[in-house]
Parts: sequence; structure tokens; C-alpha cells
Amino acid sequence: MRDEDLDRIDATIVPLPGDESEDERERIRASNDRDQELEREGKVAPHNAGYDTAADGRPRRARRARITDEP
Repeated sequence: MRDEDLDRIDATIVPLPGDESEDERERIRASNDRDQELEREGKVAPHNAGYDTAADGRPRRARRARITDEP
């Protein structure tokens, strides 16, 4: 395509997938910092629960149904 043709195109430029903004990178860093702090305390971050099991390919334990006295 010639440069003259490109000048006539009305297009919107969007960032490529995976091309995070600085705000997004800072949010990810902060989340990682929180996760690492919990890990140092021997805790698992709620959003990471089960990740190691899934990554290792181990089968997930079935959740048990909640038993109540209500019908």
C-alpha cells in the first residue's frame, strides 16, 4: 500500500495484546508483592489457591456438598 493511500484510511490504533500500560504493570507488581508476602508467612493468596495443583497436573479434590438441617 502506498503512503498516499495510508493517509486516507481512518483507523484507530490499539495496543497489541500483552502490551500493558504502566498502570497495569504497577497493579501486577503490587499483586505479586502481596502474594510473595503471604507466601513468606506460609499462607496462600486466595486467587492463587489451587494453582500449584493445576500446574503440577495433580487431580483436583472434589468439593463436598454443604450439609444442613434445612430441607
